[in-house]
Amino acid sequence: MKTFVARFRTAAWLGWQVESNWADPLVFTVYAVARPLAMALVLAGMYWALDRSPTRHAAFAGFFLANAFHVYVTRVVIGMGWIVVEEREDYETLKYVYASPIGMFTHLAGRGSVKIVLATVSLILTLIVGWFVVGVRWNWAHVAWGPLTASLGLGMISCLYLGLLVAGAGLLLPRTAMLLNEGLAAGFYLLCGVIFPIDLLPRGLQELSLAIPLTLWYETLRRALLGHGSSARLAHWSNPQLVGALALATILCAIVSRWGYQKMEDRARKLGRLDQTTMF
Repeated sequence: MKTFVARFRTAAWLGWQVESNWADPLVFTVYAVARPLAMALVLAGMYWALDRSPTRHAAFAGFFLANAFHVYVTRVVIGMGWIVVEEREDYETLKYVYASPIGMFTHLAGRGSVKIVLATVSLILTLIVGWFVVGVRWNWAHVAWGPLTASLGLGMISCLYLGLLVAGAGLLLPRTAMLLNEGLAAGFYLLCGVIFPIDLLPRGLQELSLAIPLTLWYETLRRALLGHGSSARLAHWSNPQLVGALALATILCAIVSRWGYQKMEDRARKLGRLDQTTMF
């Protein structure tokens, strides 16, 4: 465990250097702040273009909240897939990382932890803009702290393991890794109830959506903070049932992702794709 912690800390330090050393601290800070603020203002513009009735405001609050937390998907899940692309295509160091004592799994976990921190900063800034500019607020006295705390922890674990699975696919599919990353970002956005309720999805896709822990995560967060969800299909589930389903989905996701990543990494090594660049 001591060795793992030391290697994880080294990977996290490397991840911070990669994320932040392309600019001086002031420019990096401006970039880190401007990006989430721009996203929040775009959502605000969408809201102002709609009918601001009480019903619409409640729906928009859930929409805004899910968009704010979706930054963990774009930063962590998809970001871990981009780690593989960067290491292999831009820096051409993937084979050295793979052969190092740290290993790919610890390297990805450490760098993913840095992305979680950056995503948290973006989340906080987005929620601040939502609170003061758009009016997306909640009553702190009515916040369900138990489900909120549990869902936050389970959501972070789900994002890390889903990111591990995306990274494994990137190792195995070098030529399509970039398209895979972009496609999954849009796919999760549409499938997991971020922009509209999953009830609007056709049958089959609704069941697929419920199998993804992110769908249950967004619904739990809405209920814990706003007091209401967005899906009529999940409306009859109590908060403990929803958290329990999220915990079960997270455990299954972790098992499948860890197994799937190892299989794809082994396959990529046998096919000689770990250091295969596309010159793209």
